[in-house]
Amino acid sequence: MTQTSVRGFDFHCHLDLYPDPAAMVASCARDRIVTLAVTTTPRAWPQNRKWAAGNAFVLTAVGLHPEVVWERHGEVGLLEEYMKDNTLVGEIGLDGSPQHKDSWDKQVEVFGRALATAQRLGGRVVSIHSRRAANEVVKCLGERITADRVLPILHWFSGSIGAARKAAQLGCYFSINRRTLEHDAGLALVRSLPADRMLTETDGPFTAIGSRKSAPADVVETMTELADARGVSTAEMTQMLTANAAHVLEFAGLKVPADTPGR
Repeated sequence: MTQTSVRGFDFHCHLDLYPDPAAMVASCARDRIVTLAVTTTPRAWPQNRKWAAGNAFVLTAVGLHPEVVWERHGEVGLLEEYMKDNTLVGEIGLDGSPQHKDSWDKQVEVFGRALATAQRLGGRVVSIHSRRAANEVVKCLGERITADRVLPILHWFSGSIGAARKAAQLGCYFSINRRTLEHDAGLALVRSLPADRMLTETDGPFTAIGSRKSAPADVVETMTELADARGVSTAEMTQMLTANAAHVLEFAGLKVPADTPGR
């Protein structure tokens, strides 16, 4: 791989929820941004895979988002089935927000089953939602998986520094978007993370840059902002994030796309 082959990594983006998913998929290759395209329901994964076919920069993950578990609980078996054919899983997890309290028991069941399946299959990378449920998510990870079988990525983590430390001890990585860097608590969290566990994300289209929705290419600026937050050069941060990303993909049996003639 040459240094120019990839410009950045978006480890959590809902490409299928933009108005023109095919165009967003194409933009990832054009902008040379390796993008983990997560899904909120397993039924969305086959179409995502079709959109990404032949595009080395877009990696599709199969998930069952905790926010939709109340309506989609019956799809957990389909999630487990599709996980047999895909080493990337997401978005899964728990959401402790008041509006989702009625589905908590089902969330725990779905999350537990997904983690157990990932552990049984091995070589699975999972992108995890933990809003208002950081401690419970970390507890589930400690009970259900081992770091040699499953590599968890805590997406847009907003738990405490203590919870992050426990998660890192379990082998977790952390995908960080620009929203985390907009407030003091987020900056303190980012500065506390192990350097070799940081990744970048957008969570597009659920984040915005000014009046437009975030796009995978925005992670390039996030790398610079992360460098500033950590007090290192952009070049050092880029090298670190690239190495971290390569390790995560290797765990899932994948490689960072290589440069191609004429690019």
